[in-house]
Amino acid sequence: MTDDYLRKSETAESDPFDIINRHRALFLIEEYDLEAQLLAIRGLVNRNSESDKALAEGIKALGAEIRKHTDEYADYLQDSWIDHLHGSVFQDAAHSMSAAGMLAPFIESLFVTIFARLRAERQPVDGASDDRAATLHDDFWNPHYVFEGGHRRRDIVKGIIQLSESIGLTVYLPESLPNTLSALFEYRNKMFHNGFEWPMVEREKFGNSIRQNQWPSEWFSQSTSGGKPWIFYMSPEFIQHCLAAIDEVLNGVGEYLSRSDNATLDRKAQLRDQEAQKQTYKTGDMPIV
Repeated sequence: MTDDYLRKSETAESDPFDIINRHRALFLIEEYDLEAQLLAIRGLVNRNSESDKALAEGIKALGAEIRKHTDEYADYLQDSWIDHLHGSVFQDAAHSMSAAGMLAPFIESLFVTIFARLRAERQPVDGASDDRAATLHDDFWNPHYVFEGGHRRRDIVKGIIQLSESIGLTVYLPESLPNTLSALFEYRNKMFHNGFEWPMVEREKFGNSIRQNQWPSEWFSQSTSGGKPWIFYMSPEFIQHCLAAIDEVLNGVGEYLSRSDNATLDRKAQLRDQEAQKQTYKTGDMPIV
């Protein structure tokens, strides 16, 4: 475990209120050990990063060694340098696919579990007029679907966003979450359906998605061949952004639970006061003003 990882872990829980909210969210999802899962994900991300750095340093050292020779050995080193450089393209792709393959399912499972636990405690908002509120109870709490114009279609990203809005959770979530989810899940789908080297039409579609959705330029990098896109990668910045977003979601869900619990207690107190007032009127006692 690297010092950099430990610093990130300490920073993530430096705010006492965030710690309290995070633990409240983890208690809601107590069936799963999310902390252990995140430790495993961060650990592998860091090991892959160290491996990428080691390979880059090796390629750089080979380049320096080539310049020291002018004989056949230089040709041998040149071939080795090219092989290592070519291999790094695919190692980076493997590590990028690994990150997407861990982060996307984790986030999907996180929201599915959160909504399932909330379902046991809450009902759709009374009087809500959005498309989702008009659906059956089972459908309402299923984030795999989005509801538009009386119809449902499978879309985990829009389903998470729509359900969050319908139950008032959105204000407690990261503002960038819609973009983060759409970028992560679209990349995950491309990699898992097409492998490292996508058909050219899929490369062009993804490049268009980056531009049209205005995803930050630092979220993805790419290698090119013949001046055209070859392989797309999740950048280290985007991987860390996704991990930070998970922390923010846990903190936000905890705060949502706290606010919701306080509102419930206030409502119960109000109902008790109203009932006590009714009983007072029944006995003929007038309240003192």
